[in-house]
Amino acid sequence: MRAIFVDFDGVLHPAGGPAGACLPFEWISDLAAVLCTHPSIRIVVHSSWRLTYPDDDLREFLSALDGFEIDIVGPGKKCHAITEYLSVHPEIDSSLVLDDDSNEFPAEFPLQVVVCDPATGISSQSVQRQMTAWLNHL
Repeated sequence: MRAIFVDFDGVLHPAGGPAGACLPFEWISDLAAVLCTHPSIRIVVHSSWRLTYPDDDLREFLSALDGFEIDIVGPGKKCHAITEYLSVHPEIDSSLVLDDDSNEFPAEFPLQVVVCDPATGISSQSVQRQMTAWLNHL
């Protein structure tokens, strides 16, 4: 089993800027397009939204990813929450993290982190190439 840990702000829609300047989750179709030939990937939310919204709401926000298993890490700093999640899910043998803030992850963090430009997130061809390379690596 493989998992992609996904942030929201700066990954699935632009971060910052004036309120209402972007559509929430406007790039979710980009994520779906990259993942379309890899339906066995688990999507795990590590966004700070998990601290505000119930799990059912988070899953609903990602309803465009129909067919993918959606899960959510627990509370705490992102790097610790991801590490804890992996410790209780030994079935996951490969993981990728998508985030727009490299400062959330120390240099010794054991997973590959794809750092997105907060203005372009996953819509960036560079980010999509990095994801595709990870997905195609067996």
